[in-house]
Amino acid sequence: MKTSVAVLALFLVSCATTPEQKLSNVRNLAYAAASIGTQEALLQNPTWRPRFESAYTNLNTLVETKTVTGSFLRDVLASLPVKELKSDQARIAIEGATMLFDASVGTKINVEAAPYVLAAATGIRDGLRVGLGKPSP
Repeated sequence: MKTSVAVLALFLVSCATTPEQKLSNVRNLAYAAASIGTQEALLQNPTWRPRFESAYTNLNTLVETKTVTGSFLRDVLASLPVKELKSDQARIAIEGATMLFDASVGTKINVEAAPYVLAAATGIRDGLRVGLGKPSP
């Protein structure tokens, strides 16, 4: 039986008692969605690979320089040819705003605000890397 994304995300966020645990949960769920979502998207349409590569490169630069903002993150995700990256554990919807996991979680943790935006961006970047089959740095 699959756990709904909203219930799982709310459970993980509500179980996190420290800011570090919340950051870890945001990063891990973003990673799960991006890695599996990237792999699935490229299996369905291999011609999208250059756009995923470009998103990875841009996101890597933002994460490495720690200059990621909600606006930059939305722009990178909007460059992808899909509307969402998802797995059984997480979902990243790419719409007018970055909605990580579910709208109900967004009201608990604004992933576009510091320090969560860096955790989300790091998870997405690492998930894109794995989904693209790139070696670890």
